[in-house]
Amino acid sequence: MLRRTGPHSRITLFCTAMSTRRSLKCYHWVILALLLPVGLEAQDTLVPVKRDSVPIKKLSLKPAGDFDQRFSFIDNQGVSIWGYRIGVAVNDKYKVGIGGYFLKQEVAGIKVDASGVPINQLTKNLYYGTIYYEPFLFRRKRWEMSMVFELGYGKAVLDSTNKIRGRFLTKTEEQIFIPAGMGYSVNFIIPDIKGLHFLTYLGLNGMIGLRKAVFESDLKYNFDGWYWSIGSAVFIDKIFTDLKRKHPPKQKVP
Repeated sequence: MLRRTGPHSRITLFCTAMSTRRSLKCYHWVILALLLPVGLEAQDTLVPVKRDSVPIKKLSLKPAGDFDQRFSFIDNQGVSIWGYRIGVAVNDKYKVGIGGYFLKQEVAGIKVDASGVPINQLTKNLYYGTIYYEPFLFRRKRWEMSMVFELGYGKAVLDSTNKIRGRFLTKTEEQIFIPAGMGYSVNFIIPDIKGLHFLTYLGLNGMIGLRKAVFESDLKYNFDGWYWSIGSAVFIDKIFTDLKRKHPPKQKVP
């Protein structure tokens, strides 16, 4: 038997349905609130993905130094430029450092009087320091080759003596001197002989290059030209390498 529903009953059913929907929505929000902390905790415990990392190579510095005697021609006269270089070898790839040089040249063709006393004499002197950069081109067990770039600063000094009317007049002139140069250097290393390992620290060095006076001096020293050198060499960086192998640094215990 069906019962008719009046307007009031319909309104009651509609309100009951709306209340049920609101309750379901409320349940949804409660469930979401309960699950949210669990999701956040799970997100915090995720294992991070390891990215490819580039290993950083430790900087290696080794002392380097050598005598640097250079031969050349200035004003068609053979000269020797004496010097010494000191620096560091960086990661066994290049060397950087400083050098100091000097030159004393007695100009040929000095005039003398009847008694053999000089009446006209000219002495040229150079004093200068350099900074250099020397990248290795090849490094082998018995030989190595490198390029040398250098820039210097110093002074040129000219001392002249002239005899005029029986009297000697001496004059000294000084000028700023800024040289630059580029060359090739080759080292030959003595082979390792049993019981004579220290000989591997010695060898033979050869160098050839070109020099140029960047600043044109009023003294007209005519420094521009080729230079070369050949002589013995002491490989300080190899001594340092062997010492580090025999006495490695102690590792810190965490």
